Amino acid sequence: MWKPKFHIAPPHGLLNDPNGLIYWNKEYHLFYQWNPNGCEHKTKHWAHLKSKDLINWETLPIALSPTDWFDKNGCYSGSAIEKDGEIYLFYTGNVKNNDIRESYQCLATSKDGINFEKKGPVIHDRDIPKEYTRHFRDPKIFIENGIYKMVIGAQRVDLTGTVVVFSSKDLINWSFDKEVINGDFGFMCECPDFITDKDNSALLFSPQGIKANGDLYNNRYQSGYIIRDLEEINQNNFIELDRGFEFYAPQTFIDEFNKNVLIGWMGMPEELKHPSIENENWVHSLTLPRTLEIKNNKILQTPHPNLKKLRKDEITLENITVNEILNLSDFNISGDCYELIIDLKNLNTDFKIDLRIGENEKTTFSYDYKNKKATLDRNISGAGYDGSRSCSLEVLEKIHIFMDNSSVEIFLNDGEEVFTGNIYPNKNSLGIEIMTKMLFTIPMIKFFKI
Repeated sequence: MWKPKFHIAPPHGLLNDPNGLIYWNKEYHLFYQWNPNGCEHKTKHWAHLKSKDLINWETLPIALSPTDWFDKNGCYSGSAIEKDGEIYLFYTGNVKNNDIRESYQCLATSKDGINFEKKGPVIHDRDIPKEYTRHFRDPKIFIENGIYKMVIGAQRVDLTGTVVVFSSKDLINWSFDKEVINGDFGFMCECPDFITDKDNSALLFSPQGIKANGDLYNNRYQSGYIIRDLEEINQNNFIELDRGFEFYAPQTFIDEFNKNVLIGWMGMPEELKHPSIENENWVHSLTLPRTLEIKNNKILQTPHPNLKKLRKDEITLENITVNEILNLSDFNISGDCYELIIDLKNLNTDFKIDLRIGENEKTTFSYDYKNKKATLDRNISGAGYDGSRSCSLEVLEKIHIFMDNSSVEIFLNDGEEVFTGNIYPNKNSLGIEIMTKMLFTIPMIKFFKI
């Protein structure tokens, strides 16, 4: 009952990082880390899907399997780029011999977008500079000034995390450039990425080992970005991409509209106490695709416009007054799979919305008007992990919610902040209620079944 209806999830086994995202030959190709043999982090393959619209996905044969000497312990994460009409996949081949790790940055190519031929390592284990350990992985490829660049997550020999860059003119021969961050980012930086948007750019990565600081950095590991050029190695103002619970290892690509789009893993490393494992033999999903825009030194994330194709049975309410509590079920607004948009311009009071309400369970989003704080609380949301996450928010003007069977994604103020999390409520927990501390008229509520 928890398998998502409109998020990507594995047919069985474990899903983690999204890989190789690319728009190629008028189709989207998406790969993800998959263990088809169980729900543990083992035997990582690259599962493969394609779509014309980011909504309807066709399952293709597994693209990469850990069958060669350079990837025998896992085809780890990586990315895709087009060259001469072919798809080039770059990934990390994980190897352990006598418990000694080796790391290979490998290439596989395809002319038809279905069958991939492994070409082997393009950056050999012996090519890793002596300043770094073999925790050296997750190549993301892009072009800068006509040169191919590869950002790689790395760990220095002093066991601190960083990101490094390699360059190439042909995608085959690569040379080490330099480190591109200089700051305290824990013991490892995974899944680096780099985007440009008009005159702005951002370095994205997932550091492991950052200590919690108030409302910041409260997950096991974090994912975020620094607004900066690639050369600005001393610019270290790290901002979390998502303020919720399960969001990690995001990857970006350019879509059909020439926009930066992000998809993340709706999961967290080393956290496998999910009821879907025991009851349904699968775990984790991917986030919805999010369009990115860099504005006022921040990445704004909004649901991809193609997601509107999911909408069914619209219900619109205008100028609805809340006198302490409003039960949306009275307006036939309830369910387990839906899109909900609430206009809150000129909000002047505390606001709270309870989602997936059932007997003794609910998931709550709230806004503290006086203290300017937004919070997602899943302490009584059902089975699975509990807890709450918060962030500062000067004003709350709009809430945009996507609810699926076992997940919720909440976009605030057209992507100023986003909360993502897994929830596992009872299948009969369908109610929605809005509460305000004082009388308030909501300009508009839009509800769509999915």
